[in-house]
Amino acid sequence: MNLFKYSRRLSLIVLATILYGCASQPIPPVGTNGKLRMGLYKGSPTSILPGKTFEDSKGVGYELGRLFADNFDYAYSPIIFEKNADVLAAAKQGRVDMIFTNVSPERADDFAFSKPILKIEKGYLVGSQRGIQNMADIDVPSRKIGVSEGSSSQKELAKVIKYAQIVTTTSMTSAIAMLKAGRIDAFSSNKAILYEMSDSVPGTRVLPDVIGYESMSIGLPKERAAAIPKINDWIDGAVQQGQFNEMVKNSGLRGIPLTK
Repeated sequence: MNLFKYSRRLSLIVLATILYGCASQPIPPVGTNGKLRMGLYKGSPTSILPGKTFEDSKGVGYELGRLFADNFDYAYSPIIFEKNADVLAAAKQGRVDMIFTNVSPERADDFAFSKPILKIEKGYLVGSQRGIQNMADIDVPSRKIGVSEGSSSQKELAKVIKYAQIVTTTSMTSAIAMLKAGRIDAFSSNKAILYEMSDSVPGTRVLPDVIGYESMSIGLPKERAAAIPKINDWIDGAVQQGQFNEMVKNSGLRGIPLTK
């Protein structure tokens, strides 16, 4: 064997050894005391749609957490809240280990995020008999537009709605009740939530207009940011195996493409 071939083979062996070492390194701590406490909120197929038992429940965040726990030998402990703002507060207080939420500059100050997993359209769900045909009918003085308290949508709507009244809601359940009672004319969120809500309120419809997007990622407390590169590797593997596509299908998300 000549010197060039020997050197090339030796380089390949060294590279393979390095790559194997990186791949075999354990993931830095994510859970607490052997448990993965996954923060979830009710009413969204991107988080959790509770069933009678956890086994009957569905939702991308719920299934994602369970898959992650299984892959990295954590006992899975889903913790459920009424709204996403409650999940974020619990994560800041160290009461949950992992979240699955849309990324914003404000949230990036408090959490370390993985690469995006889902990209979801945002829009409006309009009530029946409210006279709203399109976007032009939304921002008028007589309208009341609902939005989840503490959500990124609340901050964004405040910048674009000039004439309609913005009404905050404390949960998806309260938003549905307000739509049914006519106390709000429309509700703004991501369309995964809006379609889920529309199933519960006959006569409502999701406007086809897109007012923005939510980029959904795994979030960890900043002090556990060292685990993010390994989580990104895990995401790549799960995407290649079609596992996130299966979660989307199981959760009933409509028209939500996986980001590549």
